[in-house]
Amino acid sequence: MFKGGQISTPAVESTSQVANDGLVRYPHMLNFYDIPPLFDVTVEEFETCALDRLRILADIESSAARNRSWDELKGLVKEKCAKLLPLNYNKERTLYDLQAERKKDHLSHFVLRLAFCRSEELRRRFIKAESTLFKIRYDLCLGTEREQFLDSRDFDCIPVSQEEQAKYVTQLAAAQNLKSEAEALAEKHYKVKWSRVPDLVEKRKVFLKGGWAYVPSRQQSSIVFQEFDVHLEKSLEVTARLLPRLDEDTRLLPILDNLSQGFLAGIPSEWAGASTSGTGEDIKAEMVDSLAKAHFPLCMRTMHESLQRDNHLKHNGRLHYGLFLKVLGLSIEEAVVFWRKSFSRMTDDKFNKEYKYNIRHSYGLEGKRANYPAKRHLLAPGTSDYGCPYRNYSPENLQSALLSMYSSQGLRSSDLTEVMGNVNSKHYHVACTRVFELTHASCGVKRGDGVGAGEHITHPNQYAARSMELAKANDKDAMVVDGTQPFRPFIHHVDHKMSRRKSNPKVDGPEETQHALHQYQDTDGHFSLVRNFRLADLVTIMNGVCGSFSIFSSARYLISNDPDYLWLAMVFPLAGLMFDFFDGKVARWRKSSSLLGQELDSLADLISFGVAPSLLAFVVGLRTYLDTVILTGFICCGLARLARFNATVALVPKNTTGKAKYFEGLPIPSSLGLVAILFYWTQNGWIEGQQGIPLGMVTLWGKEGGRGDVHLVSFIFACWAAAMVSKTLRVPKL
Repeated sequence: MFKGGQISTPAVESTSQVANDGLVRYPHMLNFYDIPPLFDVTVEEFETCALDRLRILADIESSAARNRSWDELKGLVKEKCAKLLPLNYNKERTLYDLQAERKKDHLSHFVLRLAFCRSEELRRRFIKAESTLFKIRYDLCLGTEREQFLDSRDFDCIPVSQEEQAKYVTQLAAAQNLKSEAEALAEKHYKVKWSRVPDLVEKRKVFLKGGWAYVPSRQQSSIVFQEFDVHLEKSLEVTARLLPRLDEDTRLLPILDNLSQGFLAGIPSEWAGASTSGTGEDIKAEMVDSLAKAHFPLCMRTMHESLQRDNHLKHNGRLHYGLFLKVLGLSIEEAVVFWRKSFSRMTDDKFNKEYKYNIRHSYGLEGKRANYPAKRHLLAPGTSDYGCPYRNYSPENLQSALLSMYSSQGLRSSDLTEVMGNVNSKHYHVACTRVFELTHASCGVKRGDGVGAGEHITHPNQYAARSMELAKANDKDAMVVDGTQPFRPFIHHVDHKMSRRKSNPKVDGPEETQHALHQYQDTDGHFSLVRNFRLADLVTIMNGVCGSFSIFSSARYLISNDPDYLWLAMVFPLAGLMFDFFDGKVARWRKSSSLLGQELDSLADLISFGVAPSLLAFVVGLRTYLDTVILTGFICCGLARLARFNATVALVPKNTTGKAKYFEGLPIPSSLGLVAILFYWTQNGWIEGQQGIPLGMVTLWGKEGGRGDVHLVSFIFACWAAAMVSKTLRVPKL
């Protein structure tokens, strides 16, 4: 299948990939893109074919950021390629224009080379995406066509003779985990330099001898993929050196500049050129505030709140936000009313002279009367006044902004780990899309759905329009009363929010709370923290109160040796469990909870189910030095388990209601099982000062009575602690 030969610099024949003789011929579906396109194309074709390919590559990179499986990625790319960049098999030449398909694939690859050769970062990301696309096409390619393609190239592979295979048959079988040496002899092998198959060497799937890797025929794809990566990397470096020759071409440079932003901000959707309402709704000035709280993306929500707070926006902010509202459906008359109301600190005369003209100008009613489209904020360099917050904000400010604006819509602090991971890897449009999915889970949006069919958000109007569409559909299903028309989502926003709390009781706040994160900082007066507590928060605090009473009761038993205090110390954690159970019930009943409640829940659990049981164990007799080390480890494991839960709960698979399907490791309230054991021992007198701890004590080192003593039952707490922090133990959530 591979052409054999000595190891040397490969000389690829031009006819193996593309032949140029007036007409371009492409004999294979797969292509290493050795020869650049030498045919004439229009500027429009130059751009459109590159955009189609970039949409596929951007989806590939976004899928990696969203942790899609290989099968999911393969299915997505196959569907996208069929729509945007089809490549059919040779046997289907009578049904499709194969040459036109392959010509578009050829051209689009080289256009993107020009766009992504400019920096090492762009080259790295382009190579990774193109390599993934090639691997998927290689997997989908028919066996016969794949063999023809491989036979058309010289991959510098030396076939291993039967004598050499027989000499190393034992090592070959061991490296491939074969059941018998006969299987190793029956399979064809090739010799390549070990540096050409680093993935196989890393996984120890090949036999190495004298700098050579013996690759079985079923692993030959690794050679092909590595060759493709190396070839593309060298080609991009050559293109980068020659690119300055294009500096004077004013036709192509703007196109290439725009294409190079594809991985950063996604591919422009149809909203990029929209200049009129795409929602079909006429929005009134008084509706904008409720719409902003329910449906606006972070960039527009930030500008709206700055406008409401300061009664002013700088010029670029006004321009961006005004065009956004225009495309959303705000008419010129309503726009004037909205901006006049927002600029309440100035006189009518000043507003009419300095601002009204610009408002009319953006609607195409003044100046050159151009109908301006809304802007893409993912590409805006911006500051806090405008631009993409995911790109421009510091991590701390971004997390604070997300929680303050979207915690009432279902976003939790534990979800931010995934969002910030996308931001740190510069997948800003993926981060925005993930926030959309999390805040619209109650409308049936699942992980990976995006704004529909897995599409990512690349425009603020795309976010807002889809959000309003989902809310409207949700209201039609759930809010029709006595055959009347459904309530409008932006007018009856409070009712729509209540419908979401049923699936996410721990995260939603009341409508009057505008900033869930900052509500405790912004409220003046004495005892503002207490006055902002919800009923569910108070129930959660009672859990911590029970744990605290258990600790103090244990201490009183040590002082007085009164058994009543010991019994109380064992009963209080059970009462804490009841409060831990009912705080969620109360939140759903009251349709109100707070962001603070999420943190209170974890801290209260640590006291009631971590510290209290450990002190109980110490009280009943686990008092040696090693006993206390194990009990301290138990508390720390409970602490780590709660922290991991808060940080990774967004990554755990969810059921249809949005709740996690299972716990990773034992939940910390399970420590009540240990309390039950201590209760049984106390009832039977198996405690310190009576009959002693069951199974007794052993000395691991030193003299008896020293620091090497440990009770055998202490290891029950050690095993329980390990189960709490286990990654592989999955406890179904009831």
